[in-house]
Formats: sequence, C-alpha cells, structure tokens
Amino acid sequence: MNILNIGTDKTLVGGKRLGDAIERHRKYGEAVDHLDIIVYTDKKEDLKEFFISDKVIGYPTNSCCKPWFIFDAVKIFKQINNKHKIDLVQCQDPFLLGLVGWWLKRKFGVKLQINFHGDFWDNLSWLKERKINRIFLWISKFTVPRADAIRVMSEGQKDKLIRAGINEKKIRVISTPVDIDKFKVESENSKAENDKKIILHIGRDDEVKDYNTLVNAFRLVKEKIPDTKFVQAGADNELYQAMDNINFKDILLKGRLNHDSLMDLYNQSFVFVLSSTSESFGKVLVEANACGKPVVSTATTGAKEIIEDGKNGFLVGVGDYQALAEKIIYLLEHPIEAKAMGERGRQMVKERFGDNTSKIVKFWQDIIGGNL
Repeated sequence: MNILNIGTDKTLVGGKRLGDAIERHRKYGEAVDHLDIIVYTDKKEDLKEFFISDKVIGYPTNSCCKPWFIFDAVKIFKQINNKHKIDLVQCQDPFLLGLVGWWLKRKFGVKLQINFHGDFWDNLSWLKERKINRIFLWISKFTVPRADAIRVMSEGQKDKLIRAGINEKKIRVISTPVDIDKFKVESENSKAENDKKIILHIGRDDEVKDYNTLVNAFRLVKEKIPDTKFVQAGADNELYQAMDNINFKDILLKGRLNHDSLMDLYNQSFVFVLSSTSESFGKVLVEANACGKPVVSTATTGAKEIIEDGKNGFLVGVGDYQALAEKIIYLLEHPIEAKAMGERGRQMVKERFGDNTSKIVKFWQDIIGGNL
C-alpha cells in the first residue's frame, strides 16, 4: 500500500517543529509500503527532501507562489509515482490541496481522500475571517463531492457534510491520534514549575486562533489576579500583533517546540485555554486533559465534543473574552475544584480518545479496496 499525503506542515520537511507530527507519520509508515509527503513550501526556504524513516519521506515544493504549488505538487507526484505506483492520495484540506488531489485522481486514476482538519462548512465565523475563504468554500464544494472518501475529526463535522448532501458512507470520523500514555508522568522540571499560576495556550499562527480574544482575556485575568503567568507556544507573528493591538505584553512566548517540551508545558500549567473561532477537533484540549489539567475553550464544533461544560472544563461563546477570563479566574480561585475537573478530564479522554493510527490505516485499506 503506497500512500501520498499532500499538506502544509513544514515540520514534515525539516521545518521548525510543533507537536508530534514526525512521530505520528513515522508510525503510519510502519503500516504501509511507502508514505510520501508533499508539503507546500516557499522558494526562499529552500528546504530539501526529508527522511522521516526508511518508508516515510517528505518533499518540499519550494514554490514561487501558492497557485504555482499545484504544478509543483503534480510534478513531484509524477516522479514518486514512477518509482512506486501510488494507491491513495490524501489531502489535508479541500482547497488548493484538494484541487491537486482531484487532478491526480482524474489524470492517474488514484483514489482520493480529503481531510477536514478545520471546521469550514456551515461556519459563519470562518467565512468572516478572510474574504478569500468564500473562494475556498466554493473550491471545497467542488472537490469534496469528487473525493472517494472524507475524514473528519468530529461528529459535528460529519453532520454538516451529510446535511450538505455528501454520501454518509464516504465519511469517517477519526480524530488526530493522541498517545495518552505519554502524558502520565510529570518531569522534575514540571514539578518545579506547577506551583505557579500558569495559564497555557498552544497554537500556530492562524487567524482562526483569535489571538485578540485570547490576549484580552489574559489582560482581564491579570487585573484580577496579578501573580498569574501566561505562556504561549507555537505562534509568533499573529500573537505579537494581538499584543500590540491590545497593548498587553505580559505573555511568555516559547515559540515552536517539540512534543516532549510541550508535555512539560502542559504539566507546568494550572489551566489550559483555547480561544479559536473554529476548530474541527482540538487535539490540544485532549492533551491538556490527559495531563490532568482543566480546560477553558470557546464553544467550537470540535471543543463541544471534547468538553462537557462544568465537568472537565468550561465552554464559552466564540469571541467572548470576558466569559473566557471569568472561567479562568473561577478555576484559579477554586483550586480544589479545578484539580478535580482536570482529573475527570484525564479519565474522560482515556476512555474516549487515544491512538487512532490503526483506524486511519484501516480507512486507507477500505478506500483502496473499494469497501466504503
């Protein structure tokens, strides 16, 4: 079984790391003959082929612009396909990546799977983020019906696709794999830090993370509880802009970290917060709960499937920074309840989420075998 993945995660071609993408793809590679990964990169980055394992290789496109990525990706596909015939193309979004996948299916007869890692359909918040999202939505309405299969991260996404007329048999709900066992043990470094009132956010540079809401919430918490410490990993440009907009600089930025370093941050924190306008799943919420930390999140499609409000965390309205701050303050002022909430979260994610690698591989087999 030869799988081709088309995406934008530069970690997979040697770029700066955030999270466990390398480990996950190395594990996928153990179940296939070849896993090749084409990643959109800018020409200025001049990245090279990246060998994740004997079976898993990342190929940067080093494109002159995003539209030209389509042609670069097709060119790289042809080179790979000449070495070993690709059985399935997996695209990480239904937009430009989906267009590449559709063209490869049409031209070379490969099977096509499209992933929904974002909450794109029937989501006004997402449409309002950027004008170009309306064009992306139109593209997705073209590519998704032409895919052989669609993987979504939550039942809420699946329901939206079914309501839009997509055949239910083509859709499978499989969230991003989370190795729950890795989150059990706190490091000595974590134990030394976790007596502090650390509020943690982890997220990449993306408008969907709504850093203005996050920073506004942090500012209100700081006014109420001055010794609170705010830590963020992943983003830089978007968060710097939000900090400038609101004139609040009291946030420790950790940058992009590997997964072991992120686990230390989870364990050091008192509460984890997520301020996104839309999320298809919310892996960071699962990871925070797995470390026994309570979570506070905006009520996105994905968050609502992970958080039972008042049990393992709190849900607030999208963009409501005052409610976000109020829930953080409540947990800070009620540490015994916060700890109990985190422990309930640990048990809940252990029961409901985990390493879905085998489910993903089975999905690939079903698509290639025509068993959907």
